[in-house]
Parts: sequence; C-alpha cells; structure tokens
Amino acid sequence: MLSLIKHIHSFAKEVKLTSEEWHFAIQYLEESGKWCMPGRSEFMIFSDALGLSMLTVTQDYPKPAHATEATLVGPFLLENAPKFAMGSDISGGAAGTPMHAQGVIRDTEGQPVAHTVIDVWHSDDRGLYDVQDDLEKNGAWARAELTTDADGRYHFWSVLPVDYPIPQDGTAIRMLRATTNRTMRPAHLHFRLQAPGHRTLVTHIFDKNSEHLNSDAVFGVRPSLIADFVHHDAGIAPDGKKMDSEFYTLDYDFVMTR
Repeated sequence: MLSLIKHIHSFAKEVKLTSEEWHFAIQYLEESGKWCMPGRSEFMIFSDALGLSMLTVTQDYPKPAHATEATLVGPFLLENAPKFAMGSDISGGAAGTPMHAQGVIRDTEGQPVAHTVIDVWHSDDRGLYDVQDDLEKNGAWARAELTTDADGRYHFWSVLPVDYPIPQDGTAIRMLRATTNRTMRPAHLHFRLQAPGHRTLVTHIFDKNSEHLNSDAVFGVRPSLIADFVHHDAGIAPDGKKMDSEFYTLDYDFVMTR
C-alpha cells in the first residue's frame, strides 16, 4: 500500500492532475463497476488491456523447461460450468463450423496427469461468448468442465472460434480507442487445468491463421501457444465420427508443473 500511494501521488504530480480529470476518473470507475457481473468483469478487461494481467502472470508463473506457458484468464470465466463426459459435443448449439480438439496432459517428466479437471470456454462464429448472449435465457454454450481419466487424455467437439473485438458496450473499449486503437483478439480457446499435486494452469490456444496474432489487444499471445486448427472436408473424424460437411481438428498437448 505504501508503494501504491507513493507511485499514485507521483503520477498525479507528473501529469499535474486537475480536479476535473480526477472527477472524470472516479465517475469512469463507477461506470465500469456497473459492467461487472459473473462472467463479465470490466476491470479485468482494463487490467488485460493495460498489460498488467500478463505482467502479473509472467512474474507469478515461472515456466520450467517444456511446461505449457500460462496466459491471462480473461473476463468471461464462469465457475461451475456444465459438466460433460469426455468426447462430448460442448457447443450447446453455438453457431460455427464443427471442431474436434484432443490431446494429452502430462507433467514435466512426461507422465500423464490423471483426473485433471479441464475448464474450456470460447467464442462462436459471431465472436460472442455465452455470457454476452443472454446467458439466463439461452443457457451456457461453448463452455464445459471435463475430467480426464488415468491416461490424461482429453477430447471433445465444439465449434471453431474466431477473432473478435473487445466488448463494445462497456468502458474499456473507450480507453482502447483513445490509445492504441487495438481492439481485436485473435481466435483462441481458453483452458483452465486443475489437478491434485499440480499448479493450476490457465492458458489459451491460438489459431495460427488468425489475422490478429501480432496485435492482440490484451498481449496474451505466446508463440508456444499458437497451434494449427486443421481444415478437413467431409469424412471421418479422429474419433471415428462420420462428418457430412467440413470440420476442423486441433491436436495440442499440455504440460503441467508440480
């Protein structure tokens, strides 16, 4: 607190903060608070857009060799997501091209991590999350909790995520437009992995074909987290399912730390 007080007073002196600017800032914070609710935190978006979230993650989550890198959690995580059996379609009717994701969760010694609880959530092909689409009325979609068996393997169906803008209806978008004017996020899946004896891993997997990998509004992209979402014509999917139309597949293995 002493350090915060020292720096915030130094900031006010450096920019010669006026009463009018101070009053605007207080009102802006009050307005931002009105956009905070389960599954939507405007203050989290500010933290992400200012680079503070990724700085904190980088400092707090040292990455041993070969371990999967952590990234920011973002504003749309919901606790107690719907539980699905491994291999299920978690899309819940979300709009988009079918996508099958699979991989193995291991530790840094190469051993599978059994009974890993996986939270996964992502956008539909409109670039929206379920929390932006009248969640109480329409229910959760493209969101799930899955649990691995002893082999640490995960696999599920959903729809292909797309690039999308930072929420346009809150206060953070005004700050972004007035500064960097970078308001887009590259297409990605969110993952949170939790397993006994291992450190919780929160990360993204990004689509290598995204147009905004080099201009992520919240600085979350890491080269090791960019993956190939492979396009397929109609045919047989990795789990043996016959697909009558195009679909995508993702193969990505995670490495957790003890």
